[in-house]
Amino acid sequence: MDQEVQQILELLVDKDLIEYKCFDILKQKLQENLEFRELIKEGLKTGQIDKFPRDLFEKVCEQNIRAPFDPIQIFIEGGNLGNCTGMSKIVSYSMQTCDICGGTLDILIGTKNSPDGSHTWISYLGKIIDTTLMITIDERLKTRFGYTEENRYNPNVDPIYTVRKNYANDPSLKKGRDMER
Repeated sequence: MDQEVQQILELLVDKDLIEYKCFDILKQKLQENLEFRELIKEGLKTGQIDKFPRDLFEKVCEQNIRAPFDPIQIFIEGGNLGNCTGMSKIVSYSMQTCDICGGTLDILIGTKNSPDGSHTWISYLGKIIDTTLMITIDERLKTRFGYTEENRYNPNVDPIYTVRKNYANDPSLKKGRDMER
């Protein structure tokens, strides 16, 4: 990995998380796509691109997820890659309100998990929370990044989603998990 990519990653990924496989697509695209790299650098300079919010990592790790694994394993093992719809839903459980958006993302076309670029992301307070790239992007950059939005919905109006969100965040069920595994 070249020095410029390493410098960008230092700004986008906390040191204790850098080896997590959840960042593999970001690392790959920064390395191989110079146009993407330049757009990221520009966004970092203008404050329109930022890290995936650390508090969301921590909140997801505290969720009551019905699964045979610890939620932090999702990130460590790269379970977000190819699972953007499911991850967007899981991450959205930790937000008061948001929209879940679906469509395509040009940078993903030809990837193993999204050969046609199909993608799902979260729209939250004017920002894109992308669970595949693992970054936050100002929505004003949506077109420049190659996001094509085909649908958008507020999941909080879905009664099944609301029940799952309430379960995921029920403090009486917390197991006291933390990021230090």
